[in-house]
Amino acid sequence: MLSELAFLPASRGTLQLLRRRLELVRRGKDVLQMRRDQLAKELLSIMDELQKRPKAEHEFIEAARRAAVMRMARGEHDFRSTASLVHPPKITSIIMSYQGIPVPQARIVQDPDFSQITDPDYREAIERLWNAVKVMIDVANKELAVERISDQLLYINRVVNSLEKNLIPALTDVLRRIEERVIEEELEDFVRVKLLGGG
Repeated sequence: MLSELAFLPASRGTLQLLRRRLELVRRGKDVLQMRRDQLAKELLSIMDELQKRPKAEHEFIEAARRAAVMRMARGEHDFRSTASLVHPPKITSIIMSYQGIPVPQARIVQDPDFSQITDPDYREAIERLWNAVKVMIDVANKELAVERISDQLLYINRVVNSLEKNLIPALTDVLRRIEERVIEEELEDFVRVKLLGGG
């Protein structure tokens, strides 16, 4: 688009075209800036939720450590036998929209079934581990949303910067030059008409 500006003819029609184009670009930049503000607000709200990550990691490590201690204390055969009584959870992937940005998310459709585990120590250890895994899934979902929103924000920033630093100044400069040329040509025509009329 910038290359074609150099070959525009100096005329009132060109001036109108350039003014419309400049107005459109400025409106587009304003819309993108509003979009950027919305995304930044969404990003900040999700970042607040990510504050629980260290606690979630700590709880997961503790739950996994406790399960590992129980595994060593009770023996591999007993541990595997008890673990086989658990019906695994059902997890699916869905697409969530964050301010119009599609983000794949893991969703727990059904929790695991611990009802066949009668040993209270095993039951407590497994439930604690599952609760920690659920929180980690939620954290991972939020982190992926942050990544996708950040990518979109970077893209919008690049476009806005390009408009501000390249396209708008170039259009403004060409518009000014063509206005000057049109005014000069109109003055020349006016002077020519006056001279011809006066002769």
